[in-house]
Amino acid sequence: MSTQDKSPRGEIMHHRLLELIATYRTSSTNAHRAAQCLKFPCSTPVATNAGGPKYDYRARLHTSASRLRQSTSDTTRIQEGIAKAKAPKISMLTLEDLQSVNPNPTVFSTAAPTSSIVTFIEEPATKTERKRMPKLQSTEDGASLESEIITTLPKKIELSQKTGPTTKVEPPRKMPPLRAQIMELEATYPDCVLLVRVGEFYEVFLDFRIVMMYHADMILKLYDHNALEYGPLLGLKMGSKTFGGKTIAFTGFPMRQLDRHLETLVAKHHLKVALCEQYQNDDEGGSRSFRRSIHRIITPGTLIDEQFLDQGENNWLLAVSTDKTSHFLGLSWLDLSTGDFFTQETTYDSFPNDLARIRPREVIVNSNLRTQPDHPVLQTMKEMGPFVVGFEDMRTAAQIAVKLENEILSEAAQLYEFDPRHLQPFSNREQSACLAILRYINHTQMGRKPVVQQPIQWQDDSIMKMDKNTIEALELVRTLRDPSRIGSLLHYLDQTKTKAGSRLLSDWLTSPLTGIDKINGRLDMVEFFGNDSHLMYDVGIYLAECRDAQRAIQKLSLGQIDPQDLVAIRVTLEALQKIKARISDKVQLTMAIERSSRDAGRKGTSTGIPTLVKETVDNIQDLEGICQLIRNVVDESMDREQEYGFINEDVSPVLNELHHNLRGLKKHKKDLLDHWRNHLGGIKPFEIKSSFGYRHVVEMRSTLTADRLRELLDGQVMDVSHADQRRAKVRYQVPVLSELMDSIERLEAQIVQQEKSILSATRADILEESTAIVQNCRYIAQLDVLLAFASMMVERHYTRPVLNNSGKSVVVAGRHPVVELSLQSRGGQFMENHCSVGNDELIWLLTGPNMGGKSTFLRQNAILTIMAQMGSFVPAARAELGIVDKVFSRLGASDNLANSQSTFMVEMAETASILQHATERSLVIMDEVGRGTATLDGCAIAYATLHHLYHVNRCRTLFATHYHELADMVGAVPGNYGQKSLGVREQLTTKSNFKEVSQVREWRGQKPLEKVRCYQTTLEEQGDGAMTYIHRVVPGICRQSHGIHVARLAGMPASAIDVSTRILKAMQESQ
Repeated sequence: MSTQDKSPRGEIMHHRLLELIATYRTSSTNAHRAAQCLKFPCSTPVATNAGGPKYDYRARLHTSASRLRQSTSDTTRIQEGIAKAKAPKISMLTLEDLQSVNPNPTVFSTAAPTSSIVTFIEEPATKTERKRMPKLQSTEDGASLESEIITTLPKKIELSQKTGPTTKVEPPRKMPPLRAQIMELEATYPDCVLLVRVGEFYEVFLDFRIVMMYHADMILKLYDHNALEYGPLLGLKMGSKTFGGKTIAFTGFPMRQLDRHLETLVAKHHLKVALCEQYQNDDEGGSRSFRRSIHRIITPGTLIDEQFLDQGENNWLLAVSTDKTSHFLGLSWLDLSTGDFFTQETTYDSFPNDLARIRPREVIVNSNLRTQPDHPVLQTMKEMGPFVVGFEDMRTAAQIAVKLENEILSEAAQLYEFDPRHLQPFSNREQSACLAILRYINHTQMGRKPVVQQPIQWQDDSIMKMDKNTIEALELVRTLRDPSRIGSLLHYLDQTKTKAGSRLLSDWLTSPLTGIDKINGRLDMVEFFGNDSHLMYDVGIYLAECRDAQRAIQKLSLGQIDPQDLVAIRVTLEALQKIKARISDKVQLTMAIERSSRDAGRKGTSTGIPTLVKETVDNIQDLEGICQLIRNVVDESMDREQEYGFINEDVSPVLNELHHNLRGLKKHKKDLLDHWRNHLGGIKPFEIKSSFGYRHVVEMRSTLTADRLRELLDGQVMDVSHADQRRAKVRYQVPVLSELMDSIERLEAQIVQQEKSILSATRADILEESTAIVQNCRYIAQLDVLLAFASMMVERHYTRPVLNNSGKSVVVAGRHPVVELSLQSRGGQFMENHCSVGNDELIWLLTGPNMGGKSTFLRQNAILTIMAQMGSFVPAARAELGIVDKVFSRLGASDNLANSQSTFMVEMAETASILQHATERSLVIMDEVGRGTATLDGCAIAYATLHHLYHVNRCRTLFATHYHELADMVGAVPGNYGQKSLGVREQLTTKSNFKEVSQVREWRGQKPLEKVRCYQTTLEEQGDGAMTYIHRVVPGICRQSHGIHVARLAGMPASAIDVSTRILKAMQESQ
């Protein structure tokens, strides 16, 4: 008796067999069509047993078809043959009967008899209809027979004895189990795209309508509006089918394409996906049924798979805890892929800046906000989005406050084994957000506990603040042209060699420090590496060997055991030990030299060893035990194309014996096939294939070769060529080969299970050291970033900034880091510029022609401040910078039509935010304030902005404008470059056309702004009227914008240029 085929294809084929048997009618056309459909062989002997005579339907149907081919006019003989096959004495089919008809029997549901599921429709005896296959109609509730294939076949199945032209059985009203399962899952996870595994494929649901798997190729399908919505989204072709008299759209994909479509749904379109796996029940009596449950919920904020993540950025999940009675918010954000966890208390006003800094992929808020779309938190996310927002139940701060003995901390400790003492310093709002995020992770991971670090309280006063507009305008992490990292400041500064280092650099760039000691600690370490090129080179080589071990640990903690991740952890830990040894040698050598100098009495400056260097060397932990464990377990010469062989055979006696037996069987198979090839001759006399329900089939092109093989095997073969008559090939199923290959597959399956068991034990041992491994990974990231800064220091000739607590920023020969590298790549050279803003020159009023470099100068000085406070050397000859607590920018022009805001409205909103939040320690850069409206209105607004910045905010400001009248209105005088501060000896001259003033004067009763100084960007006019941009900032006022010249460069028609020149001259004369 053949082994049962439990594949979906076998199930469907057997359904079709039963359908044809039950609906067979006295029609020679149907007999012929059935035989062709089933592709039966020529004959099969009829068997009998104690249960009574049995008839082989395969043989009977084939006989009927053969007679039809011999004489299509003799229908009487065919009808008699069919009548015998439908005699009442065979009204009961045993399981053995079905196996004799089809060696791969299906399984049916015990929920309802087969006759109660299938509805048969008589086919009109027309020429067109004769060519159609017998139909399988779905039940009234939309479920098909195939959706019921989840339980064992009963021992006896009664076939309907009705005769006549039509046999029809009414379907039951009972809902099929599969559909009931899906509808229950939909109700539980209403906001998820549901992927339900059926066999080797996933079916996709969002709102269950009609779902069935009908085709033998097992294609995953979406039906009804889901197909229309998600089919184009996934790039799938659309089709249609008729079920229950209703035509619906459908599409689908096989399970092997799951990762690709998950990336589309989750990473690209920010949808939540619930993966529903099937598990076989071990019921008594040999029954075969399945249960289905959600295995994992994948959301944008809980991704851990590398192919879905940006390796250079964190994937933050943010929880926001609100309180009706307070203007404070509790924030908690976690990167599940690395385990990094932070909390913070903030305000509604600061929340937009926090969002811009954290840049979460997904945000969780309290479920009570679902009915409050106008809530400030939701409105802020709407304006700054798009964000994926989830609504979860959260405990309010008041609820937490009344908990006895901080019960919420105990709950957090139970979820992820946190020490409650680490959470006690947090505010109630922070605790609420922290617990909400832990619950969400527990919910989406279905109880699996990832490695989550103890949450760190974010010290907001130690970080420079930047709002979303500033981060975007300065192009810190993304360019303005498109949301691309290429071309941004991050792109040009990222000389890191590890993924962890790249992520840390991105965080540092949006969160510069404000503490001078910490900044200098980083700068000391950068200088330590930069002064020793050999050390820098060696450490860089070792860093390049490191892999993303921190994310590998997270995958292990969630049960995703990949031997390659174990190798990544081992390689990283080994490289870190090499780094530690190399730096330790440098430290010892430096200390020995200094000690020798002191002993010799030589005078000299002791450089010392930076504190951060000592801390790094002392805190890197030696985890050689973990490395040795992985070396012993993992076979790194593994063949990734097979499912086993990843574990060293010697690690387990059982595994060793299994591999020994497997090698013996494979050698036996090779010898057998070689013997056949030598006997048959030819280059490639046969192939081993599995198809059409048969496994390990020997396929041959030539009948002569087939005869020789049959002769070699003494006829011990079974001809299965009928399985696919579309190809002119001979196929034999050879028992000796089938048994051998079955034995090999069984051994391979045992090896896979044994390796999984060994990997699970190894995983547990590694996770015990997960905290130490993650801590080492953090030192790798920090080393990588600071080494990248040292590399830029040497290669790009950057200088160390001097940080102080003054209110002044002095830069000598400063350069824009991005523009400089871009010009150098094209053979150009950047024009260096000085800046000394603050104290006596509190505000710089910068005028100049279009394309003169005003915006570049503004951005350049803001970027240099950010680079200095993140611990990097800066592109300048000298930089003395007072610590800045906030950086604000108002640059460029754009509208926000989604929120009904015009370009000018957006400009005014940004300006208002700056005036409301800038402090005396802030740095503000503003460009073209007031240009979005009428000239008089705009000039008045620009003056008022300057007035407020001067008198109220009193902050360092670089203010660029085309309103040269502002210089007269504020009573400003030309700047002197702050030459006392800069120490510039050269005499700077310019052909500026500003009105010389010897003292500050009032303008129409307005008191002058005495600390405003005027500067301009310059250009030179050639003899032929052409102009050359110098891009140098010098004292003075530019009274002309030279806009017509820029229009000419842009390619405006000459006639339009002439008209504009004439009109401009007329307007100037009229004034």
